[in-house]
Amino acid sequence: MDKYLFLDFDGVLNTEFYQDFLISKGEPWRDEHGPLFDPQAVEQLKRIIDATHADIVIVSSWKYLGLEAMQDMWSARHLPGRVVDITPSVVSASWSSTVDPDDNGLDARQSKGIEIDFWLFENAARDARYVIIDDEYVILDSQLPHFILTNPFDGITDLLADRAIALLNG
Repeated sequence: MDKYLFLDFDGVLNTEFYQDFLISKGEPWRDEHGPLFDPQAVEQLKRIIDATHADIVIVSSWKYLGLEAMQDMWSARHLPGRVVDITPSVVSASWSSTVDPDDNGLDARQSKGIEIDFWLFENAARDARYVIIDDEYVILDSQLPHFILTNPFDGITDLLADRAIALLNG
């Protein structure tokens, strides 16, 4: 069965704690790709990938740099897993026929949820196992069982990684 991890960066891998730590030590807090990711959050991501073999789909606003830029960053930073895609930035009118009819009253705060729903539809992956990890509640109601909310200060923690592993492995 296909498994996907829909991954945000800011507040998930790029934590407030780590950025504050680097700045307070006078160390570089970014590289040519952007803010550096918290090694502890990256270690939790590695645990998830190692335990589930899920492919990564980027939902972060960093996706506007393009899939190739995301894959280049992944390689340059030696990050775990494989980035296979980014969610669409603009959802077409055809999406309205694909959305779960139980999700009423959609608004802009659910834009990532809409993009994820569209991605799942376009990639014939509606039956896949998936997890969404984000620091903001930006999903559709039907996606709640797949959603893991992080604290932007800590990002992915042991407990959240355990939950992601359980959801992806069933």
